Amino acid sequence: MLLVPGGDPMRRAGAIVILVILAVVFPVAGQTPNEELQRRIAAAEGSQQPDVLIRAASAARLLGDFDAAEDLLERATTSLDQVEDSWISEMIFQAIASGRGVDGMQRAFRRVRERIRMTPQEIAVVMSDYPSLLRGGEYDEMILSFRPDHPDSLYRCDCLPEKAWVHRVAGRRHDSRRLWGELVSAWDRNPLKFDDPDRQAEWQGQYARNLARSGRSADARAALAKAMSMPVSDDARPAVQRRWAQAYAELGEVERAVELLEPLITSSTLVTVNSLSTRYTWEPVRNTLAFQEMLARHR
Repeated sequence: MLLVPGGDPMRRAGAIVILVILAVVFPVAGQTPNEELQRRIAAAEGSQQPDVLIRAASAARLLGDFDAAEDLLERATTSLDQVEDSWISEMIFQAIASGRGVDGMQRAFRRVRERIRMTPQEIAVVMSDYPSLLRGGEYDEMILSFRPDHPDSLYRCDCLPEKAWVHRVAGRRHDSRRLWGELVSAWDRNPLKFDDPDRQAEWQGQYARNLARSGRSADARAALAKAMSMPVSDDARPAVQRRWAQAYAELGEVERAVELLEPLITSSTLVTVNSLSTRYTWEPVRNTLAFQEMLARHR
């Protein structure tokens, strides 16, 4: 959702209309030439920039091509969603990277929620990506109320990882392992398949990590061995290697986790001293001597 300056959040359809007014500047007098309108439409070919797409939609509307205008508005809406998601992540990443800790992450997310009206499921997804935000229990009741047959569609969700994190952060390890177990059992029945080898390798690392979270240690080690044998591009390797390290951390094999993490700290990746000190995924090994010595080497 977007905000009208000085006003309350509005539904995206209304926000798009406002963006059209703000972004599309027409001459004070006279009609925009058809050639200029066609140029604006052509400029949107392959573009993912919301302002370019909105200008093109307006141009198509003025030319009477309402099907094209509708398609361009749909593309603009998708682009706005992507910008929103990226902004949310970047706000939280900035708090982590700059050393503001969990309190800083929570302040950043409160600021996000002042700007964007998020559904319960959208909030839950953020909690799953950044479970440190669950500290304090503010979202526990909401997330634990999710179920597939909930009468309110906004709460109709299995949301197994999100629920598992709620229990884990609250210290209810048994409940957390049970839910991770339900998730990996579903993956056992229907393994995810990707055409992109990098995405497949990352998923295999996540599968191994979640097996470890469910308490299936032997299966986790077998899945991790498979993950680490899969081809990965140089560009994708840091993200995939971080998944391997997460799996080792869940298995309590801190030296192997450190071996994988240390090269990532010195390059431009999500792995930094501050992220390792803050993000909940490293909680199983954070206070071990080997992990603390690694952090000290890079402070």
